[in-house]
Amino acid sequence: MINIAGLGLGLAACLLLVTWIVHELSYDKFHQQAARIYRSSLEYSFGGQTAKTAVSPTALLPTLEKNFAEVEAGVRLYNPSSWNPFIVRRGETLFQEGKFFYADSTFFKIFSFPLIAGNATTALTQPNSVVLTRTTAKKYFGEEDPMGKTLQVNNDKEYIVTGVMEDVPSNSLLQFDFVGSFASLAAAKEQIWWSANYQTFVLLAPGTNVRALTDKTSELVKKALASELTNPGDYVKYNFFPLTDIYLRSDMNENQPVGSIQYVYIFGVIAFLVLSIACINYVNLATARAADRAKEVGIRKVIGAMRKQLFTQFIGESIIITLLALAVAFLLSRLALPAFETITGKSFAAKLLYSTPFVSAAVVMALVIAFVAGAYPALAITSFKPVSVLKGNFKTSGKGVWLRKSLVVFQFCISIMLIVGTMVVIRQLDYLQAKKLGYQKENTVILPLDHQTEKVFPALKSELLRSGVVASVARATESPIAIKGGYSINLQQGSTNAQGMIVTAMAIDDEFIPTLGVTLIAGRNFTEADMQKTKADTTGNSYTFIVNESTLHELSLDMEKAVGTKVGLNGRNGEIIGVAKDFHFAPLHQKISPLVLFTEENQYSYIFAKLKGTDTPAALAQMKKVCQTLTPHRPFEYTFLDQDYAALYQNEQRMRTLSTTFAGLTVVIACLGLLGLVSFSAAQKTKEIGIRKVLGATASSIVLLITRDFTRLVLLAIVVGIPLAYWVMSQWLNDFAYKTDIGIWPIVTSAAMCLLIAYGTAAFQAIKAALINPADTLRNE
Repeated sequence: MINIAGLGLGLAACLLLVTWIVHELSYDKFHQQAARIYRSSLEYSFGGQTAKTAVSPTALLPTLEKNFAEVEAGVRLYNPSSWNPFIVRRGETLFQEGKFFYADSTFFKIFSFPLIAGNATTALTQPNSVVLTRTTAKKYFGEEDPMGKTLQVNNDKEYIVTGVMEDVPSNSLLQFDFVGSFASLAAAKEQIWWSANYQTFVLLAPGTNVRALTDKTSELVKKALASELTNPGDYVKYNFFPLTDIYLRSDMNENQPVGSIQYVYIFGVIAFLVLSIACINYVNLATARAADRAKEVGIRKVIGAMRKQLFTQFIGESIIITLLALAVAFLLSRLALPAFETITGKSFAAKLLYSTPFVSAAVVMALVIAFVAGAYPALAITSFKPVSVLKGNFKTSGKGVWLRKSLVVFQFCISIMLIVGTMVVIRQLDYLQAKKLGYQKENTVILPLDHQTEKVFPALKSELLRSGVVASVARATESPIAIKGGYSINLQQGSTNAQGMIVTAMAIDDEFIPTLGVTLIAGRNFTEADMQKTKADTTGNSYTFIVNESTLHELSLDMEKAVGTKVGLNGRNGEIIGVAKDFHFAPLHQKISPLVLFTEENQYSYIFAKLKGTDTPAALAQMKKVCQTLTPHRPFEYTFLDQDYAALYQNEQRMRTLSTTFAGLTVVIACLGLLGLVSFSAAQKTKEIGIRKVLGATASSIVLLITRDFTRLVLLAIVVGIPLAYWVMSQWLNDFAYKTDIGIWPIVTSAAMCLLIAYGTAAFQAIKAALINPADTLRNE
């Protein structure tokens, strides 16, 4: 029972983790031409700084198709709804949508998203046409046929439904509900190089040398942008990255959530270790029982059994136990599926877990485990000499004892490593949540800001403030948790532009800094006068800028001289009026980099409302009334700034939950094995314990006798496991620019926890043995 329970738990954990790993590794491989699909993305250097982005301009694809035979076809994608959600209406049905993509007419030629209705070749050729996913079509049209019907987008244009496709698979990098025709955009009518907001995917001819294509593209782009790349060392190039590698191996900020190959490796190792511990239990218990089976083997050999026959018998027993454990594992996996899918945030496991290939692979894996785990015990038991056994001179092998001890150490070494690792992950995530970011993320509601809302913004702001639940209201292009706008800044000296550098920048209004609590350490904040001056200026020479400390450092500007310095920012010219204390505007994996803030009214995409009190539901209800009155064209949908910040570390949060769960499982499985070994040890010492008790031994001394050796083994595992855990987690923390130290408490706590659990397991069985009446054990003959 211990073997089946331990193996079942180990296999169940392994099955669940493997489903996740297989799913992560399968991203975008369902496309028929996946091996030939590449994304071309921008890399550029300016002022000695290099940046990589996942986007490209509208001019790139037509240029590639015109000049290079290697490019068979391509498609441009654009998702403006990701930062400014679209309003989609049909009759009285109104929704806010964040997955409204635009794509060239070649979309279905490049990608294998099957159409249920419509023509794949023509569905996206005409302006204002749109293809819906099956679920989206049902959401807006119910059981009606949506083909040829219209949807109103952003209370403006009418889009004709020209196709319905199957829902996007969960293992697709691109996750969308609508695909509108790229011809609907003004950008489709022009080919420009310096506005890189689009993703470009190309289908390359078989046998294409990607490196050579990259070099040829770079030469072509260099000629096209010769007038712009005037500083020594400046360049622009486009790299071709395989579609199937983007999700796990991208080295740039992506426009959509991606995974990490590092976590695939981590959980692959955890799956292997959990399974190893379960297999070790089988080996330990089987070899420990060898002495009990010695007479059986001796008698079988005397009456003519060959060693090969005995080996087959014991391997057969191993196979039966393993297959029973596999059945238990599938049952446990089924029970754990809802919780597992909640943790991973994906609903793929059930379909994959019961697929024929997966079940077949699981059975093969179980058979391999049965042979691997059962081979040594079978060889050890069948090697017994019948003469020694039947004469009573048989002694168990010292090698077997040392093997069992080594495996116990290995088991608890793994357990201690996983416990330390889990505690360090928890410590780092708590550090990320508690770290002062340089702005106040609490009690801040984020609302989308579109053109219609912008028209009534003064009234909306006034009513929100008058409601009594909102302390201040601000606008900005992006959320401060992840500002991505890439710009270049130049120091201006008279009419000559000095060499500049790459910076991150975004537009804000005069209320943003006080609303978010950003600290100014020099100069002043923007004023309404600054905003009106910029709005009225048609020359682009009346801008004002606020920069962070890192910008001053990179530009070699003194704090005292920074205010009043003339700078240019991508055609916007003006002066620095303030310096903000550095604050984190990217995940804490990255160091704070140069940031420039400016005002530009047509760039605002978000409203930030700072709440006054702690009664959040009442405040939101009040805000909803105001918004429904002044902005009835869109539903009242919002997010909280602190929740968006927490979502940045979604992968780490999942790692925390999964590692906690499976660290606990390894301890349980290891303790099951320990329980079996202690039970067997106590059973072998039954008469010895009875004699000791008759001679006056106390129950505590009996417990110490049985648990002493096992406690030493666990202590040895702690000594070996802690340095390994320390090294592994130090490597993991190196991925963060800002991190906690490992500290002594995770190590001490983990060691104490592991020792107490192991000792408690061993002591429980030992106490039972110590309390048996010696009269019962000594008279059994």
